[in-house]
Amino acid sequence: MQSSRIIFPKIAYVMLILMSSALLGCSDAQTDEAPSSTASIFDTSISPSLPIESLNSGRTFSLLKADWKLDPMRLNRLVKAARLEGGIYWSGYNQVQIDAWCAAFTNEFDVPCSGRGVSARQIITSLAAESDAKQPKTDVAYLSMSQMAQYFDKGLASTTDWESLGINQSKIWSDGERGNAVGIILSQYTHFANTNYIQEMPATIFDWADPQYKGLICAPDFLLRAGNGFLGLLYDPEVMIQLHRHLIDENDMLVTNDCDALLVSGERPLTYMGYGLPYNLLDTGYIEPFWNPGLGANLFSHAIAADAPHPNAAKLFTAWSSSQRAADISWQSIRQGWPAYGTLHEVAPHFDYDKMVFESTDTYRLRSERTRYFQEKLFEGKR
Repeated sequence: MQSSRIIFPKIAYVMLILMSSALLGCSDAQTDEAPSSTASIFDTSISPSLPIESLNSGRTFSLLKADWKLDPMRLNRLVKAARLEGGIYWSGYNQVQIDAWCAAFTNEFDVPCSGRGVSARQIITSLAAESDAKQPKTDVAYLSMSQMAQYFDKGLASTTDWESLGINQSKIWSDGERGNAVGIILSQYTHFANTNYIQEMPATIFDWADPQYKGLICAPDFLLRAGNGFLGLLYDPEVMIQLHRHLIDENDMLVTNDCDALLVSGERPLTYMGYGLPYNLLDTGYIEPFWNPGLGANLFSHAIAADAPHPNAAKLFTAWSSSQRAADISWQSIRQGWPAYGTLHEVAPHFDYDKMVFESTDTYRLRSERTRYFQEKLFEGKR
């Protein structure tokens, strides 16, 4: 990398524009002649919306390695206050993860813990409705950065002095005066190939448009919509719209939430923009993960609700959730399911971080805007 503008090899892709007069004529005879004109070149140059160091930075990766440390006297006081409140309730995405974390937290601190898993499309609406009804239940919200921004914007988050509770400063982030959060887990978008059928994986995001992959690609619906916000930080968003229209219309990319089964069976041996490292796929021995420049890495965080019924229990739980022990439990609990969140200590050796666009305070709002733009242009706003 010699400057802030990186150029990857340009690759021309054929869009099968058959222009010969013979084919336009009335003859039913077949011809072996090659098309007289084939042309379609995507602009594969990288024109970052933000400085490269903001997009591809080890800072976000390294900050999550810091373990939680709180001196025993302060920890004992916090645990006692949490027990007096009677417990904690938290809202996140994955019920399996919630149950596993709650069981471990209660076992360690003797503080009751429960929670609910809510879909990404519904969680902000659900949290806002809970607050508007003046019947607060959620103490801690577990959200992606883009959804945490919405949580801040709606005035649903509180501001906590996390450093005084043993949280490394590098894990703490905020959005003005509307609350702050603690970074917990970084999870990477990942492509997958069934190597029983695929020997040559697409090397760049543009290689997926190669006709050799026609009819072989499956893209998870929700992840395709969400993940392209990251590509829109690295490449021209209009080029990304053009590319993905081509993938769907010309290369017959199937958009569904059933890609795992199709990947394993070989019916669709390429998954475009999957997530994490799900061992139920990798343990087959023939499903291989790979990455292209521009794939994103979501940062998931915890924030305490502004109207949390159990603020001390919420502080204890959030601080504990940033620990190495909690990371171990999260990985073990949902590595078999979707999404298989990769806690950094175990998954880091597998990921190709040089090809990752990190989600950070520098990028998350623009990434969210690009995601909405992609949704509107490619899917016409359909959810």
